[in-house]
Amino acid sequence: MEDTATATMPTPSAKPAQKIPDALVYEMAGGKPIYYKGYRDVLNKTSNLESVMAESSLQIWLKTRLANLLLALLEPKGYEVVNGELGLLLGNGKSRGADVAIYRSEDFPLSGKFLSNPPEIIIEVDIQADLEDQTELDYIIEKIEDYLRFGVKKVIWIFTSARKIMLAEPGQPWLTVNWDTTIETLEGASFNLDEMLKGRRVG
Repeated sequence: MEDTATATMPTPSAKPAQKIPDALVYEMAGGKPIYYKGYRDVLNKTSNLESVMAESSLQIWLKTRLANLLLALLEPKGYEVVNGELGLLLGNGKSRGADVAIYRSEDFPLSGKFLSNPPEIIIEVDIQADLEDQTELDYIIEKIEDYLRFGVKKVIWIFTSARKIMLAEPGQPWLTVNWDTTIETLEGASFNLDEMLKGRRVG
């Protein structure tokens, strides 16, 4: 005989999923959010938003110095060089954040919106995204391919731990080189990370 008390017991409702604040969204790919690395710590209240968005001194030094160096070389030739997670709308539900971008001056409008036109060159330093559904290599390849389809002519990706640089151009084999390699950008402007860091202690 059926236990009527058990049979009529209400089923507990499922616990609602925790809402993730928009501020923790780093990029969008295929309409799906990619969060900042460490976003779970913010949700668990063991960290805060500022901490997960922060960068190491080496990362920020490289971005700042590269942008300043390339701006000095390229601004007289009609280019803008910007750094600081430039928001790019790539279409098809994708948005990406570029660490350093080189634009022709006439192609860089100043507004309060993300840009929907490609820079000439993008430079990335390490990875800020949480990769719960991808390997690091999968993420890097997908992001570079997104940039190249968008119309970026060259992607330069710097890895601080491995001391390597990945170079990608449309229709060309992708290369991985050491930090002592001189990297060409545009109009004869180049940089060499070993030379830039000479005399500096890197921990």
